[in-house]
Amino acid sequence: MKKFKLLGVVVAAAVFSLNSCSDTIGNETPSTTTTQLWPAYSSSADLYGYINKKGEWVIPAQFSGASSFYSSGYAQVEINGRTVFIDKQGKVQNTASFDSSRPFYYGYAVATLNGNYGLIDSKFNYVIPPVYTYLSDMSKDGLVVYKAASDNYGYMDKNGNVLMRNGRPVFYEEANEFVDGYAVVCENTSTISSNNTRRIPTYTLIDTKGEVIVQDGRYMYMKNMGKGIIAVVDYNLYSESPYDWYLYSVKEQRTISGRSYNSVSPFSNDGVAVVGLAEKTGTYSTHWAYGYIDAEGSQAISIRYDRANTSSDGYAWVEQEDEYALYDVKTGTRVLQLQYVSGYVTEVPLCGVHNGLTLIRKRTYYSNETEIEYRWADVTDNNKTVFSWTIDNNKNRGSLNPSWAPARNVEGELGISEFVYLH
Repeated sequence: MKKFKLLGVVVAAAVFSLNSCSDTIGNETPSTTTTQLWPAYSSSADLYGYINKKGEWVIPAQFSGASSFYSSGYAQVEINGRTVFIDKQGKVQNTASFDSSRPFYYGYAVATLNGNYGLIDSKFNYVIPPVYTYLSDMSKDGLVVYKAASDNYGYMDKNGNVLMRNGRPVFYEEANEFVDGYAVVCENTSTISSNNTRRIPTYTLIDTKGEVIVQDGRYMYMKNMGKGIIAVVDYNLYSESPYDWYLYSVKEQRTISGRSYNSVSPFSNDGVAVVGLAEKTGTYSTHWAYGYIDAEGSQAISIRYDRANTSSDGYAWVEQEDEYALYDVKTGTRVLQLQYVSGYVTEVPLCGVHNGLTLIRKRTYYSNETEIEYRWADVTDNNKTVFSWTIDNNKNRGSLNPSWAPARNVEGELGISEFVYLH
């Protein structure tokens, strides 16, 4: 059985992570716009609730895990080991009609029941019944990827209507989510034929009607970066990875920059993408450097950092030699530098910026130190601490860690990512 190449949101225990995820594309990021509420921990209650931008409790601490509020106006919380959705008043919304669920994207969420996947709307009713072995999240273009009985993948809309071409459903060995009207698919992912000779996979860019927009035999790999730009690897220039990725304008049907990159990510809502360059430093070692470009291929922030995070709200975290800094992606200026003092005091970001706030974790490595400090900082107000709390590191809290909503548009390969895992 072939593994689905499109990475979805994993559902597990509520924790923060700076781990990377790969090829996650889409244009909707976590949003607190409709609620102006952020998850926070109460040491007295030993539980999580929600604060406003002034640091005042709006929803009392009563949950063992809590995500941010999504653009749907709901958040996921953990109560007695069960994950449910709440509204901005803290009222539980869903019943036990599903076993688990992912966050809402564009008004819909993937839910599982008895091991199968379906799609629910904002009223928590199934619009696609839970009968599929896999469903992707809803895309901005109104289509999800589903796994067919043949183990291949196709597309369907919120009403369960499958994507057709010439009167027949279209299926692919590899199918990625639609982004800005296009999706990358592959009908045959194998590069080795039956007679053991190398051949080119048939990577194709299709539109929401299933029509082929770009199909060129010279491209060994293809990624949809959004905003009408794809990244391609020329088969004739193929060498051992890391590959050389070139930017290609779908509208103009040509490459837009003569420069190649060894790592590319989709464009964020801010219009910038993380790119990376690799330099061989030895037989088995490679040094990576990351930075940002805009949709014209111009450099937004220099490519020199050890890690780089997908931007949100116009800001992006970068890391250089274990030190983290926050940059304004439009001006390229640094707005916040975190502490790193001889390895004894370290600060790391735990999420991007959403409505001006970002979450930071501080550790102090002294012999008697047992607590970890967390703080919500307002980058629009001189990085003022809005709310802070400490957690005893000696206690085994399981899922009792701060949590945040999943960030889309994140490239793997050493990139910082932000996502919440919930039971």
